[in-house]
Amino acid sequence: MALSRDTLHLLLLTNTQNDAESLVSLIRNSGSATRAQSITSLASFAEMIQEKNWDIVVAEPSACGITYEELLNQIQRLNKDLPLILIPRDSDPMQLETALQRGAAAVVPFDESNIIMLTIQRELNNLMCRRDLRILQVRLRETEKRCRNLLESSKDAIAYVYDGMHVYANTAYLDLFGYDSVEELEGMPIMDMVAGNEQKTFKSFLKNYQTDPLNNSELHTIGVDPNGLEFPMGMSFSAAMYADEMCTQVVIQQEEKHEVLEAEIDELRIRDIMTGLYNKPHFADSLASVIDRAVMLNESSALLYINVDGFGRVKRDIGIQHSDDVVCAVADCLKEHITDDDIVARIGEDVFGWLTPISNPEAAQKLAQELCDAIAERLIEVDSRTVQVTTSIGITLINSNSPNPEDALQQAHVAADAVRQQAGHEHGNGVSLFLLRDEVSPAGPPQLEQQLASALRANQLRLLFQPLINLRGEDLEHYEALLRLPTNSGEDISAGEFLNTSHISDELKRKIDRWVIIHTTKLLAEHHRKGHKTRVFINISAASLRDDTLANWIVVAMKAAGLASGSVIFQFNEDDAGQHLAQAKRFAYGVRRHGMMTAISRFGCALVPMQTLEHIDVDYVKVDGSFTQELAQNPAAQKHLKTLLADIHSAGKISIVPLVESAASVSSIWQMGVHFIQGYYVQGPQAGMTYDFSDEASTAE
Repeated sequence: MALSRDTLHLLLLTNTQNDAESLVSLIRNSGSATRAQSITSLASFAEMIQEKNWDIVVAEPSACGITYEELLNQIQRLNKDLPLILIPRDSDPMQLETALQRGAAAVVPFDESNIIMLTIQRELNNLMCRRDLRILQVRLRETEKRCRNLLESSKDAIAYVYDGMHVYANTAYLDLFGYDSVEELEGMPIMDMVAGNEQKTFKSFLKNYQTDPLNNSELHTIGVDPNGLEFPMGMSFSAAMYADEMCTQVVIQQEEKHEVLEAEIDELRIRDIMTGLYNKPHFADSLASVIDRAVMLNESSALLYINVDGFGRVKRDIGIQHSDDVVCAVADCLKEHITDDDIVARIGEDVFGWLTPISNPEAAQKLAQELCDAIAERLIEVDSRTVQVTTSIGITLINSNSPNPEDALQQAHVAADAVRQQAGHEHGNGVSLFLLRDEVSPAGPPQLEQQLASALRANQLRLLFQPLINLRGEDLEHYEALLRLPTNSGEDISAGEFLNTSHISDELKRKIDRWVIIHTTKLLAEHHRKGHKTRVFINISAASLRDDTLANWIVVAMKAAGLASGSVIFQFNEDDAGQHLAQAKRFAYGVRRHGMMTAISRFGCALVPMQTLEHIDVDYVKVDGSFTQELAQNPAAQKHLKTLLADIHSAGKISIVPLVESAASVSSIWQMGVHFIQGYYVQGPQAGMTYDFSDEASTAE
């Protein structure tokens, strides 16, 4: 039973030295070299794990007066990936459960030596996998960065085109055609880059290139910029990949630029114009580099997420123009504290990012508090008014255990949000250090239920609408109503995160479902009055399926809204239907006898999915999104989805495929005879029913 690496770096907390030596002997007898050290105090433990990367901690729960909770707190405080295996002498089930809930990797009885060894083996293997993954992520980012740098540093103008539309362009290409950013070009036809009198020739060239790319890949034509300035250009075309999609690379030769001018342009490119600090893209690159060095060279640092408190209120009070003055004043205050080793940027409207080589959590908190105090004390003169603002600052430590840049920034964001949960800081103006446990649930179940109930009472829940496109051609418009819970951080919580959990009471779920029905039908009635022929899918939770009064209540609600019965489709998922088969059957029958339609979603995950359709008569069947997600990665997935859809169609049901995000997926799904598609390829959820269905026919073709 040899361990999976040559040397195991082990920390031990036991009641006696003999116990520690017995454990080391046990591991060494398994064939593994072991470097072990005993934990003598909590302070020494913190120093040891900060100085060096250990592999495993094996501890008796309360040996030497040190509790396992204290060990976990230190591990989490220092953001270390360090598994803790507890070896209690007494097997108290409640204690075991609590320990695992609080973050222990495993709990094994003290006298079960074989199980202890197997557990160490498992945790060590898992740890090595996580470390290897982090290194691979670094190397991947390095490779991607080199590719981006090659493209961006090229003197040739280079763009990637998909279906005739720009999806990417390098700096030289933007400069050549007079655009400031890639965003301006995204979705723009490449045809627009060619002078009008040359477009017929260009169309003919593209047609020849598609049929014979090897012999028709170069063209000399006339380009045109947004100001109408024409210039000769040579274009070369080749196949390429971008964002995992096949596309066309277009290369255009361009003139050399003056070196001094290029340097000035480069500097402007990395600066936020309004504040003079670095901009978000440069900060993202810097954060990625810092994390890469932490993983590869064990160089630690800290990331600060600085969020101006109540900026929405400030903007309402003094106006948008003057709110920019407040942001600039905060930036000026930050500049006074910047050292040569710091990287500070504006990364959002009212958010700043700060990278510092400080690695000690206490020192990082001290810096953050100094910044917080300095900003709070600053008097800002705006339009003959004096304004004061505060900030909430979240901190996450950057070390060899750090995640990718996006997740690291999210950790700091979570910590900033946590400031308002501290006593006396309900409105911010404080500092918080991210702990790994914060990531699980910033607001626990009781807080979430209170938040939901409060939002429901205040009418603060949000409805979004996502279109469904009929690939068979139909005059009717189709949307799905999607519920969101707004949060203080500005990020919405989707309905699936609270309606599909046992932490929220059935009574509250039913009230929320009825709120959705009332507000959706009201908006739909208004939409009909504008001349639209529209149907909307409304989701029903399991709690509402079990409510035998709901069907009759819906009939009354539909009449009150003045809607025809066929305007709404009530949707519930396969898992809920399977667990509450009789209730789902009664609900479907109850609304169908009044002319309303039903749908079942997340279909195909049950052992025998078609059995559900034998018991419940629904009109629409939406397959589970995992089938779509697997299409690109797994060739067998296409066969599985095709078989499932064939069964659905044989049952006489209308099929829907969600999470469609690429043209390649549409192509595969179209061949399977699907009725509807839904996903970001069509449009993401929007605040209103605004999709232009005039393009629906072309999509179907």
